Amino acid sequence: MAKKDQAPDTAGMPADDKKKKPEKQKPRTPREKAIAFVRWLWPIVVIIVVVFGLRSTLVDWNDVPSGSMRPTIIEGDRIFVNKLAYDLKFPFTQWRLTRWADPQRGDVVVWLHPNEGNWMGPTRLVKRVVGLPGETIEVRDYSTDPKTPGLSKLVINGKEMEYEPASAPASVPQMYIDGHKFYTENLGGVRHLVAAVPGESSGPVVLNPRTKEPIHDNNGNIVYGFIDTRGQVVPRPPRSFGPIKIPAGCYFLMGDNRDESRDCRWFSSLGFAIPEDAILGKSSRVVVSLGDYWLPRTDRFFLKMP
Repeated sequence: MAKKDQAPDTAGMPADDKKKKPEKQKPRTPREKAIAFVRWLWPIVVIIVVVFGLRSTLVDWNDVPSGSMRPTIIEGDRIFVNKLAYDLKFPFTQWRLTRWADPQRGDVVVWLHPNEGNWMGPTRLVKRVVGLPGETIEVRDYSTDPKTPGLSKLVINGKEMEYEPASAPASVPQMYIDGHKFYTENLGGVRHLVAAVPGESSGPVVLNPRTKEPIHDNNGNIVYGFIDTRGQVVPRPPRSFGPIKIPAGCYFLMGDNRDESRDCRWFSSLGFAIPEDAILGKSSRVVVSLGDYWLPRTDRFFLKMP
């Protein structure tokens, strides 16, 4: 009869052959923990530096929080910014390494306001280049002309730009169309739409912050304005402006929404013109657009700007 299997006898085996219990791992010293943390963090730091370095130097995007560029750009658009359009800057600075082009009339540019901002940096603004260095700029009020209600016309070096009545693009929501008139402006060969608000009023009445009474201008008229990105009511830009001569190395910028744009007509602290060093880059396309409740406006995706 076969014997039953028996467990091997290990009594006479060397101690090394016996199964050893695993040794407890020694706790890591603070120095070892710090080294491990740095090794874990380093790839993340490299990725962040590379991504933000590219955004700082090559290409970037810009969120549009206000309506100063309607109907070309509307609230909720995310626009592409080509930072190599004019020059090459050292990453994370405004130090120019080399320059190969200058902003042209009609370009839509993103720039930094040197006198506004917060702990994150100067305020970014998006406007259109309408005046070049050395030119004389004037804005004439034609808002009371029945043919051009609400319109102010640009005059460059004594020549008045051409305007034609137009309709808003189909991709612009109705809420941004109501109460506005639209015109095609021929800006030295660059044809694009501008918006105007007919009548004397444009936006809410500007109130005295102390008395809460309407503010009047020197002629006794109530001052109207618009809500800016800081939630403050800003008086409407003047419909008549200048003439002024643009200094060398500076540009005159305006929003396409002419009655609701805080642009060079306001920036007396900058001499009513923007230094070229403040320009970050050129924008030519809407990448994506999000409406209320972050719903995508697909008809504005990859929309080319005139």
